[in-house]
Amino acid sequence: MTARNYTGLSRDELIQLLEERDAEESGGLRLRYKGQTPPWRIVRTVKPRRQKLEPKLSVGSEEEQARNMIMEGENLQAMASLYKYRGQVDLILTDPPYNTGEDFRYNDKWDEDPNDPDLGALVPAEDGSRHSKWLRFMVPRLWMMREMLKPTGVLAICIDQREFFRLGIVLDEMFGETNRLAIINWQKTTPKNDASHVSATTEYVLVYAKDKNAAKTEELERSKKSNARFSNPDNDEKGEWKQDNLTARSGGPTNRYALQSPFTGEFHTSEHRFWAYKRARLKEWLEAWGPAYEDFDLGDDRGKALVLKGWGNAGTDKEREAIIAAARKKAEARLKAGNWPFLYWGHDGLQKPVRKTYKELVKTGAVPTTFWVEEDEVPVELDSVSWRADQSGRSRDGVDELTAIVGRGHKFDTVKPLRLIKKIIQIWCPKSGIVMDPFAGSGTTGHAVLELNAENEADRRFILIEQGRPERGDPYARSLTAERIRRVIKGERADKQGDLFQGAEPLPGGFRFSKLMLAVDAEAVLALKREEMLDLLLTTHWDQRERASSHLRRLPAGQHAHLFAISPRGEGFFLIWNGPDESSVLDRKAFRAIVEEAKAEKLSPPYHVYARTAIYPGPNMEFYQIPDRILEKLGFNEAIEPYTADEPKPLEDDAA
Repeated sequence: MTARNYTGLSRDELIQLLEERDAEESGGLRLRYKGQTPPWRIVRTVKPRRQKLEPKLSVGSEEEQARNMIMEGENLQAMASLYKYRGQVDLILTDPPYNTGEDFRYNDKWDEDPNDPDLGALVPAEDGSRHSKWLRFMVPRLWMMREMLKPTGVLAICIDQREFFRLGIVLDEMFGETNRLAIINWQKTTPKNDASHVSATTEYVLVYAKDKNAAKTEELERSKKSNARFSNPDNDEKGEWKQDNLTARSGGPTNRYALQSPFTGEFHTSEHRFWAYKRARLKEWLEAWGPAYEDFDLGDDRGKALVLKGWGNAGTDKEREAIIAAARKKAEARLKAGNWPFLYWGHDGLQKPVRKTYKELVKTGAVPTTFWVEEDEVPVELDSVSWRADQSGRSRDGVDELTAIVGRGHKFDTVKPLRLIKKIIQIWCPKSGIVMDPFAGSGTTGHAVLELNAENEADRRFILIEQGRPERGDPYARSLTAERIRRVIKGERADKQGDLFQGAEPLPGGFRFSKLMLAVDAEAVLALKREEMLDLLLTTHWDQRERASSHLRRLPAGQHAHLFAISPRGEGFFLIWNGPDESSVLDRKAFRAIVEEAKAEKLSPPYHVYARTAIYPGPNMEFYQIPDRILEKLGFNEAIEPYTADEPKPLEDDAA
């Protein structure tokens, strides 16, 4: 038996080895596969990279941009570079490649060097090593995801039957079987008759807590305030209900037509929103009040309205009044009878059209247009659970949602529906938490966070990581992921021709777009130009007092010689740096200039100053040496790896 060499291992790595040995001796089930390497050993070799901010692709004010992030780059390197968020993320919700034979590439060099920029070859379904390659790709990323989570954090990862069993074993081993919170089986499509044996209509979401005792699953029991909203004034046979909206934030341009009241003959529109239900369904509910309805163009540029039958073609006002009077008689009789239809016109029949939301359906999450009415209406413990398509949406819904925003031609055949993603976020991310998606794809997770924030007055933040398909010349992190989120924030939608129109209410929020560049070491930092250095400082900054909630508000370029940003505490950040060939010294003259700039902006001390060296110890000042402090905030440990370690070959577009 060959002896293992433990020389050079850190304390954490030695502890990990002992934990693995204890697990083996206790009889715990472990998955073995070709090329298996402890994930922490791989992660240790991943070199953080510099991030380049892309102002033209960012959206919102500086304050709004600082709250959310879309990062273009390889996700393992991205998570290593997001050191300030390590241990700060509340929920990681992601949809990795399923190893279908068409969606996963692997580079064998990653077994030795995960920094190698080559994406590798597509792994076909016929590859006998496809499962071990997928595991070698996923395991270090799962390990890094676990490192990014708070002690109370939760991982929710989507998967289908191809790798379901292997992923489950890996997660049981990595998180501990006792920390498994749920196996969600959600209906992605309706059954088809195209299968030789069984039609696959479901996929899975595996949910694990970093620590089950610390994590929180939102509770099912509704608050007294929530329960008080439900009543049954019409003796509805389905039980207690409450009034809810018939409209949605987004929809097509033909989904804003008028509805005619059977009580008054008045026309009601969706105003600046869109009807949330299909036209045929709305007509059915209208006719449940007694009168018949038909289509008629009012000439209001909203499309054909649903009007009382005969009203549109009536020759005189008297004839129209007679039609309305007959309709009113039927509607008032229906109102008096009770057990009103799903669409109703208020308790007196004289209000705008609204809909019912039933209390019993809310308990199971089967509300027609959403999942739960209130955030406290979700299960205490899910364990193994199935969600029907009407509860969680279908893959087809996700594709349609994406198409409605960015138009056709996005080349995504499967997209997770917003309803599913929003539901998971509601259950496992607090209203002020951080959601990370390392396989962001089309950006559904970011879209879901923004919608939930608007709907529930929440303050969640998102971090999306997406590489796109550079091997195909398809950098869709910027052309699709970021563009979708931009349009969601702006309220823009695409018609059938791909032209944009104001198709939804804008959602509050913004994001910074950044791109991973060269691996960082001391030499790389010292070679940066001023604007490149500013980008690095903004993306690596975090305050130990505030951690992940910390951000810097960048000032316009050229406004000051040294002052470049202000913290939420009103403290100034200064940079003495004009490029690698210029002097970078904090001396008496530079300090006086810094004080004057701080006074001009009415900033509070201390003054945070980045420079190569300092020869003047001015008062009320914190000095950060370049490059040491920057590398420290990227997570470098000089005792393990020197700052000047050999750098891998850059990505082809890094030189741009």
